[in-house]
Amino acid sequence: MSERPPLAARVRLFVKMLTPPVVWQALKAAKDRLRPAPPPPEPEPEPAPAPVEPASPPEWEYVPEGWERRRDPSVKGWDVEAIAAANRAKWPAYLEALRGAAPLGVYHESVTSDAVDVYDHAAHNMLVTYAYVLALAAHGSDRVSVLDWGGGVGHYEVLSRAVLPPGVELDYHCKDVPALVAAGRELLPHATFHDDDSCLDGSYDLVLVSGSLQYSEDWPAQLRRLGAAASRYLYVTRLPVALRSESFVVLQRAYAYGYDTEYLGWVVSRDALLREAEEARLRLVREFLLQAWFSAAGAPEDPVEHRGFLFRPER
Repeated sequence: MSERPPLAARVRLFVKMLTPPVVWQALKAAKDRLRPAPPPPEPEPEPAPAPVEPASPPEWEYVPEGWERRRDPSVKGWDVEAIAAANRAKWPAYLEALRGAAPLGVYHESVTSDAVDVYDHAAHNMLVTYAYVLALAAHGSDRVSVLDWGGGVGHYEVLSRAVLPPGVELDYHCKDVPALVAAGRELLPHATFHDDDSCLDGSYDLVLVSGSLQYSEDWPAQLRRLGAAASRYLYVTRLPVALRSESFVVLQRAYAYGYDTEYLGWVVSRDALLREAEEARLRLVREFLLQAWFSAAGAPEDPVEHRGFLFRPER
């Protein structure tokens, strides 16, 4: 036999039977309103934020304080063994790229030790322009002397021999920092390498300054010395130029090219360059456009383009 419901339940049922349904529902609603609300659910814990990787510094940086930045120990400059080692590793691929009748679309900074790219259009423009300049310097002679000031391990020696006609002798000199000069003497024992500016005491049919004038703090004085050593032509190329502003300084972090270093360099005002050249009695023969730009945030000009300038000394 089932147990009887508790007394409270029986009383509640009896009262419900005697109460009209409308009143009962009103009483129930009032009771529900008076019942305390259940506590809110505990908030779920926030997921831990993913760790933020620190942003890599840009390759190019505007340096408003100029050459004072040299005090930073990370600005090691160009005379570091890592650059020489990278050039040694790339050398066989560079030689292979210039053999035969392939296009001269070779940019030696980007050549790797296991791949040869001869179809870089920007590099082709730069190298064929140099071939034209070298042809002017060698015109009417069976021998041409070249000083490659800031020429690394001698890439332009190989290029020069590839484009000179048979029977024209090349007397090639290269000046650079000691680490690169040591590597160049290993790779090109028949060329002449210099690790100081005593080479400027001589005279050369062509003085080539490719991607190097901008690294001279006193570039106007260096331009005058280079022009004095050129008997026929001075060719300044791969020079970053400011077209609307005064010259300013940038820093390049060259890690992407296998060079474990950072260094300062000028973006040279084009107007200032031509003014200094005129004062040094260097007549502009031809200006060349290059397909090369870089961007340094905050710089007076952005992006910065590179150009080449062929001068003829007026003695």
